[in-house]
Amino acid sequence: MKVWGKRVAPLLATVALTAVLAGCATTEAESSVAAYEKGDSVTELNFWTSAVEDVNQNLVDQFNETKGAELNIHVNAEYQGDYWEMQQKINAAAIAGTLPNVFIDEVAMTKGFADSDIIANLEPFMETDKFDTSDFKIGDLGNLYLGEDLYAFPHMRSVPVMYVNKTLAAKEGLDPNGPATFAELEAYLQTAYDATGQPPMYLFNYDFWVMEALLHSYSDTNVVNEDETKSNINSEGAVKLISFIEDLESKGLIKVLGVTDKDAYYASIANPGTALIFSSVGGYKTFAGMAAESGIDLGVSMIPAGEDGKRGVPVGGSNTYLANTGTDNEKAAAFEFMKWLSDTEQAAYASANTGYLPTRLTSLDTDLMKETIAAFPGYKVASDELEFSKMRPMTGTYHEIEDLMGTRINDIWLENLPIQDSLDTLAKEVDDILNR
Repeated sequence: MKVWGKRVAPLLATVALTAVLAGCATTEAESSVAAYEKGDSVTELNFWTSAVEDVNQNLVDQFNETKGAELNIHVNAEYQGDYWEMQQKINAAAIAGTLPNVFIDEVAMTKGFADSDIIANLEPFMETDKFDTSDFKIGDLGNLYLGEDLYAFPHMRSVPVMYVNKTLAAKEGLDPNGPATFAELEAYLQTAYDATGQPPMYLFNYDFWVMEALLHSYSDTNVVNEDETKSNINSEGAVKLISFIEDLESKGLIKVLGVTDKDAYYASIANPGTALIFSSVGGYKTFAGMAAESGIDLGVSMIPAGEDGKRGVPVGGSNTYLANTGTDNEKAAAFEFMKWLSDTEQAAYASANTGYLPTRLTSLDTDLMKETIAAFPGYKVASDELEFSKMRPMTGTYHEIEDLMGTRINDIWLENLPIQDSLDTLAKEVDDILNR
């Protein structure tokens, strides 16, 4: 299962597309649409997938053999790479007029796609179909909406969690659930370091999503202000977190990895001396298998709490988007596929075969999910952590900002740069992007 791929810089076409199409999205439900009409010929749909290629392909195969055959709809799945590669390809396809009918991409991209008129408002389709979204209420749903209107269906959901080497913990008399708070983290890591002589924690700052969770939980800090016009990355809370990690790094208790050090990160998961890592629950089954090959019992715990028990985790993962392309009946057919893909059994299948959380409440009641949670209790931990879920920033430029912040903050740790001055400079760069 591919959890991530190489992050790449945005195409210049992304900027051009935003400039040309910004403001085109309709934030109120448009006029009603007609329901799908089954014809004598097969309606062919193109579906671009991302992140977990095999699971998405299996779901498409199931649709084509069942509901698709019934409705005379055939879906062609094409894997496009990780979320950021998908974003570039979608923006390029919008310019070229070659958009797929349906596609998957990361949750924080909804507003950018809607502002550029790439995706359709789903409200008219749901009104025609009398579709009920109440079963979607697992975690914060803000990244599905633009204004009051729904522009995406949830596909797979993840939260950052703390993976714990329970084998090492048992050997050294440490809590097998890991440190419950950041105040306990240093002593926990020190005990592990004294026992092994190697860094007991690796921080892979590939995806700023994990840093969002640490900022929320350690210092109750949001990356940007409420209306997303100004950065908070140089705020007192952010400085405290970056300083805290730098202190642990200087003592050898955390090994900061560069944004391209994926292989070193994977190796750390299977290293018997690694006590803790922060990462997505979406990699749970993969990580557990890698650890087991080295004789490690890998547990899942919540991100540690900050002062006064504060904890916050951004809800990540993928959404399914209906592209503004094709005939009215092809759009209606694409909506039929989206409904099926998001339904109870399919959401359970996607979750049980990855590590991502199911996107429907009713999925938790399926035999498959009950069996999965019994065998992999980390699913329950991640589900419980949704109590502290937060929406990711919605600005269409956020992934450019994420890349910038991840690189600059890594430079602080790896090159021992002055923290406040460096974050002040970074905040100005982020503000320029937010307001250009």
